[in-house]
Amino acid sequence: MEKSGNKVLEKVYVDFHALLLKYVSARVNSPEDAADIVQEVFVKAAIKMDSLEDDQKVKGWILTIARNTIIDYYRKRANHNESTMPQDNLEEMRAEETTSTIVALDKCVEGFIGALPEDYRKIILDSEIKGIRQKDLAEKYGLAYSSVRSRVQRGRSRLKDMFLKCCEIELDQHGNILEATPRQECKESCAQN
Repeated sequence: MEKSGNKVLEKVYVDFHALLLKYVSARVNSPEDAADIVQEVFVKAAIKMDSLEDDQKVKGWILTIARNTIIDYYRKRANHNESTMPQDNLEEMRAEETTSTIVALDKCVEGFIGALPEDYRKIILDSEIKGIRQKDLAEKYGLAYSSVRSRVQRGRSRLKDMFLKCCEIELDQHGNILEATPRQECKESCAQN
């Protein structure tokens, strides 16, 4: 198994070294520090290689390690009163982390909403996609506010169940979605939406 792990790591190194160096260099001013960070990313990847469950997630996995290593780099420098990462760069990295996940999830949302029973579908489209307030929906549909609220909650619950059934979702320690990957049986339906 160790030889197999070494081959995987070697392939990861060959496939992603240039990408990582470019990625890190865009976020760290010193070329020497960028090279050191890339090396540290591969060391961490080697140590954590057993935690990689899906070979199709390698790019996201290695970029997450790189992002965290860059943040650690700036934290260490801040502790030593050296220059810190500009706030804009830190915010950009956080936004970048969620953007790819949001794009993946957006592909499936329409299909999932379309699969809801009509009573839920209309109300979920209006409340969650169009942003119409629930009190206004009660008036629009001639329903009691409590009925609209219940349908929204049940619709959200059904959507969540669909996501969990169709996608592998990785959460961070705060419950935020880090990555969502459609399961094999759902890839075609998500790709069509």
